[in-house]
Amino acid sequence: MKNPENGPVALSAGKDGAAAGGPMSIGMAWYMVGALFLVYVLAWLDRLIISMMVEPIKAGLALSDFQMSLVLGPAFAISYAIFGIPLGWASDTFPRRVVIFAGVIVWSLATLGCAFATSFPALILCRIFVGVGEASLLPAAYSLIADAFPRDKVTFATSVFQTAGKLGSAAAFGIGGLIIAFSRSLESVVWPVHGVASDWQITFAMIALPGFALAFLAFTFREPGRRGHGGGGGQRAPSSVGLLPFLRQHARLLSFMAVAFTSLAVVGYSMTSWVPTFIARRYGWGPEYYGPALSLMNIFGAASLVLLGKSVDILFGRGVRDAHLRFYSWMIMVLSPVILCAFFVSNVFVFLILYALIQLITVPYIVYCSALIAMLAPSQIRGRLLGLFMFITNIVGFGLGPAIVGALTDFLFGDEAAIGQSLAVVVIGGSAIALLALRMALPSLRRAVDDMEGTETSRS
Repeated sequence: MKNPENGPVALSAGKDGAAAGGPMSIGMAWYMVGALFLVYVLAWLDRLIISMMVEPIKAGLALSDFQMSLVLGPAFAISYAIFGIPLGWASDTFPRRVVIFAGVIVWSLATLGCAFATSFPALILCRIFVGVGEASLLPAAYSLIADAFPRDKVTFATSVFQTAGKLGSAAAFGIGGLIIAFSRSLESVVWPVHGVASDWQITFAMIALPGFALAFLAFTFREPGRRGHGGGGGQRAPSSVGLLPFLRQHARLLSFMAVAFTSLAVVGYSMTSWVPTFIARRYGWGPEYYGPALSLMNIFGAASLVLLGKSVDILFGRGVRDAHLRFYSWMIMVLSPVILCAFFVSNVFVFLILYALIQLITVPYIVYCSALIAMLAPSQIRGRLLGLFMFITNIVGFGLGPAIVGALTDFLFGDEAAIGQSLAVVVIGGSAIALLALRMALPSLRRAVDDMEGTETSRS
């Protein structure tokens, strides 16, 4: 059996019914990543489809840009962030497969509920529960991946999993555009109790249904043993390592990481939520045109994510102790001209290219964050620590980012056509703050990695 710190991890039978067996093979580990990948694609599809239906929802429920920004951002993000912490604890304590299964069922029911929403409060409530359900996935999934792969392969495996976010975005924009177009032909359909359904309500229903089947993917693989102690996949993890002592020990590093990744989350979620509307208003394209185009841009982001993750692993393997954050800061500096001019170009195809390039800094932040947590934090606190980062990045990034764009458009510029200026303010400002925080975090990261490696050497 291989050492769990350097190779596949041993499994044992647990209370969740996971079958006893030998070490998890690398093939089974990658199958697990594939199953989690499909579930994550679905999560992003459920999360983002609403961004393509801003105008019909606004018309159907008589909402303003600012009200719609509350649906796009805070309604989902605040619940996603708040529940990320207790669900991170659940991932540290209970079988992670069960946590994922329950979350998929909850968010699928909530997305289906959006299909029956006839008022602003009802839509807000449903989006809140979409956030609650989706908050279960990342802490459990990243914990599973960190325990199934050796440390020098965790960033690459995590990057492969995270590409599901961009493929989910691609599916939302590509398949979603086609579903929306198809739904328009069904607007005369009368639902029991509800009555005549709008095209956006039909779209929500069609997006929700696959979740009830894909939830069972969580039970098609066995859990890896939790690294750092002898427990099996179904056993509860002991809490011998405290979260608060770890936070105090690495306060400077974690603070700069939180500022950097939160700023990038503001940039990413603001663009994801409002770029479809920006293209419609600035360039006159409808969902059937900008949907496939944004889908291709997101596929580019997904492909680049794997390459970037592999590059960081190579740099780290060659002795660059702060590779995860140093490489990220290099990307922001190289892309600064793109960031400055993206929302001021007059040609839609040029904009799409620039949008794709900006994704090189907005897509990977959760990969670098989770890889650093997997490398530095003991397994017993990993889910809670990632849940804490999810809380911070989502409460500010997804919770405030889209809302800031909507508020700037309505209250500062006072013109729906100024959505591009609002996006530019957020994207340029967020990127600048992130670059500064990443550079300031580098010395602390080098010390933390040196301390970790010194501790492991003394134990061996």
